[in-house]
Amino acid sequence: MEFKADNLTKFKALADKIKATLEVENHAIKEAKSHTAYYDNLPEGHTRDTVAALSDYNSKFVTASHIAVGEIAAGILAKDKKVDTIEAEIGMFGKNDHINITVNRSKTYNNFLAKDDQDKEITKHLVMTTSVSMHSAKGTALKSVKEAMGEEFHGKFKT
Repeated sequence: MEFKADNLTKFKALADKIKATLEVENHAIKEAKSHTAYYDNLPEGHTRDTVAALSDYNSKFVTASHIAVGEIAAGILAKDKKVDTIEAEIGMFGKNDHINITVNRSKTYNNFLAKDDQDKEITKHLVMTTSVSMHSAKGTALKSVKEAMGEEFHGKFKT
């Protein structure tokens, strides 16, 4: 099926290139070779080496961000025993994209492998949970593309 809305057709050339790298297995869509569409369609002047260097930097940046947040959070938690959770947000990628880190003073988990009752639970301290929000990719353009596809698809198939 090809979608016809104007806000969809302006991405058609790149979408077709991406679609050519995908394969269907049962009800799953995946790339025949990982990252092919991404690397083969980089903007002019950008190379795989540029992307690899930036990816390496991003990895180091995420790790260093966790260390920075962890050190600051540990200081806050040590100073104020009433605080159990600290939220952090650090900009990355596009202007509206962030690394979101939640730091918990401690969390208790079930240890299903434990043989003794006293070992059935384990408590970890300064627990960090991370997510990345990419609002640059989720802007109004992406939202309108999703809505347009849904509208065109509506009524095509009856269950």
